[in-house]
Amino acid sequence: MDVLRLLGFFDDFGHSGELAAGPLGVQVQASGEPDEARIVEYLDVGHRLTYFMEAGVDVLTGEVHRHTSGCSSLVTDGLWVWRADFAHYVEAYHVPLPADFVARVRGFGHRMPDLAGADFAPVFDEMVREFGWTHVDPWDVDSILRPQPRAVLTRAEFASRLRQERPAGSWGRAPRKPRREKERGL
Repeated sequence: MDVLRLLGFFDDFGHSGELAAGPLGVQVQASGEPDEARIVEYLDVGHRLTYFMEAGVDVLTGEVHRHTSGCSSLVTDGLWVWRADFAHYVEAYHVPLPADFVARVRGFGHRMPDLAGADFAPVFDEMVREFGWTHVDPWDVDSILRPQPRAVLTRAEFASRLRQERPAGSWGRAPRKPRREKERGL
């Protein structure tokens, strides 16, 4: 591939060959980049290229996460392309990031750049070829996309909301009353 740069296309998601980043499990680390939280925010506000409506779960734990909905949708910053759920794996498992990607993010001050159609069209054309998409309209070279505000909950917000939706304790059943000794025949 000449132009297209991929992040997080792990074998666990069904990618193979040169598109695959290997198995996710062997890339888990105890900690990530010192500015990992800001890198995750950058990944979260990337420009959406595709929208898939499926729901997925964390491939290592089987649990839902904040990117479960539309997890395999494709996102870009104009040079790099990643799945919408890649931010989850960076945040949860601190998967290593390519040095040139990290340098790019830091060079932009952790702010997603505008996507100029003329600059992105060759990347999009290569992506269409590599993924084998057919009947795809060419990218509008006159377009300029500006990053949208973060549309995904933070990990803490997601966990808090999940706890609020699940009742605690006895799941609505009243606790049993203790029996009196006389009723038990003692």
